[in-house]
Amino acid sequence: MLQNIPCVYMIFDLKDLDIKILKKFDGEYNYFNPSYFNGKTIYRRESKFEGRLLVSDIIDEQDTVLLQHHTDENFLLSYEDARFINNNEISLCCCKRDKNDIEKIINVEYKKYNLTTKELTHFKTQNAYFEKHWQFYNDKIIYHVNPYIIMDSNENIIYKKQINLQPWIEKYGNTGLSTNVFEIFGKKYLLFHSYITTGELQYKYFIGLLLLNHDYEPIGYYYEPLFESNREYSDNNLLNDLWNWRKTELCEAVKYEVIFPMNVVVDDIYINIYSGLNDCSAVNIKIVKQLFIDKIKNEPFILV
Repeated sequence: MLQNIPCVYMIFDLKDLDIKILKKFDGEYNYFNPSYFNGKTIYRRESKFEGRLLVSDIIDEQDTVLLQHHTDENFLLSYEDARFINNNEISLCCCKRDKNDIEKIINVEYKKYNLTTKELTHFKTQNAYFEKHWQFYNDKIIYHVNPYIIMDSNENIIYKKQINLQPWIEKYGNTGLSTNVFEIFGKKYLLFHSYITTGELQYKYFIGLLLLNHDYEPIGYYYEPLFESNREYSDNNLLNDLWNWRKTELCEAVKYEVIFPMNVVVDDIYINIYSGLNDCSAVNIKIVKQLFIDKIKNEPFILV
């Protein structure tokens, strides 16, 4: 269903920020949705499978493949949107397709991978057809934003609250998790995402900011988006090349206007938001910490 594009005031316009492109579509592979931890960056690398559809691998900054798509006895498995949990572990989505009918997606499962032991751990929770974007903190997992759910390490729900996201949803679409919790001057935040449908196979994303207490439970969110996505943030030729490349025997090219934050790293000066941009590049969006606080302090805020 097509939705009207809302008239948006966004807290930050990417045109006014320092954006570092880390990797981008090169005609053979497409790189996006990075994650950073302790000097290491990983990426989602998209490629074509037999020219028929798109699959993904997880790679590091030297293009070393950490997890590669493959077929087993029953399935075609593709690995997507990996995030660092700690120095040795990453979380990721595994897209599982029927090997004998690869157009058919069985589901998307959530997994954890140990970079040292090469062990892949499967999580049992499958409440959605697509399980994505879990966030890990020691023995806790932030599982969902609406309702807001925290699980323990055994995937038992230890906190659940239906929060008042309706004002956001009515304007910007249904919400999902995006990033880890990050702290600025003693306050904890995380970023979430939503999108609306603007045309056939065309989607526009918005990024929201949620304030948490010290137990990672929600306090409220800012009514205006931190970011609104726009295809003008990317080179038009690069985008057209990507969309043409993404057309395969089994798939039409989806045209995303998307900023997709994967993880946030705060240093002495900057908030570094490692993100996919319009599905054609992996970027680091840098915001000076004090500027961030100055910009949000007078923004409309909704308690949940």
